[in-house]
Amino acid sequence: MEEQKLKDSPRGPLTDDPIAPEIAFDDFARVDLRIARIAKADYVEGADKLLKLTLDLGGETRTVFAGIRSAYAPEALEGHLTVMVANLAPRKMRFGISEGMVLAAGNDQGIYLLEPHTGAEPGQRIK
Repeated sequence: MEEQKLKDSPRGPLTDDPIAPEIAFDDFARVDLRIARIAKADYVEGADKLLKLTLDLGGETRTVFAGIRSAYAPEALEGHLTVMVANLAPRKMRFGISEGMVLAAGNDQGIYLLEPHTGAEPGQRIK
């Protein structure tokens, strides 16, 4: 009986981090997700978790501080495409102003920056 309970019990990421409450389509539509090229990435002096990313949106540049230092060396990120929240209000941080957010997944094993497929271009909206 106990063995059957273990087989039927949910496992995986949703067990520890369940899906958030449902939102309306209009709420989601307000989030402007864009493709961005990581033009430059630097360590942030005095910050153990942050990297400073300079993102090219295809005609506009943004600075974003991302908590991905444990997973990526700055030089390994430069030139890669990622996904960012482009209409997030700027946030003043101890190290400067962050002008958006990059999207990543994570668990105990690591952090995984989202990377679009080949053919996506900086500035394109994600629909």
